[in-house]
Amino acid sequence: MMSIKSKFKLWPILLVSYLTILPLGVVYFSAMSPVAGMFLPILFLLFIVFFWLTVFRTRAYKVEMDGNTLIVKRYFGLGKSTAYNFNALDGFITLFESAKGTVHESVFILEKGKRIGSISSFYHSNFDQLKSILKDKLIDLGERESTFRGETSELFK
Repeated sequence: MMSIKSKFKLWPILLVSYLTILPLGVVYFSAMSPVAGMFLPILFLLFIVFFWLTVFRTRAYKVEMDGNTLIVKRYFGLGKSTAYNFNALDGFITLFESAKGTVHESVFILEKGKRIGSISSFYHSNFDQLKSILKDKLIDLGERESTFRGETSELFK
């Protein structure tokens, strides 16, 4: 088997860029304004930092599959690499999440019951190809219901 790397779609990258630059701009312009307060801009900035550290930590993975090895990096590939042997993994679960009239499929890879990586039809342009390889290499543990409570608890694990 040849090596395959996940490829990010343009839209999530633009969204991340916008969500990173916007709060910094708001804080800057509020600091320069003689009448604007700093409470709401700082609160907005904290929300974005929280967003970066949670949602992107659990969703925006860069994955590479090579032979019997899965290499995972968090934060759009900016995090450190962790390598896993496919034989040591439990399998994967699938979640279908709806947003603004569309449904996005996310596949979470599990080791000892814990999510160690994911691929998503929202983030990855080659999602179907990646999922096909996961189906060949891992056990499909089925579909899970996406609930706000369940996903919120995953953010802090």
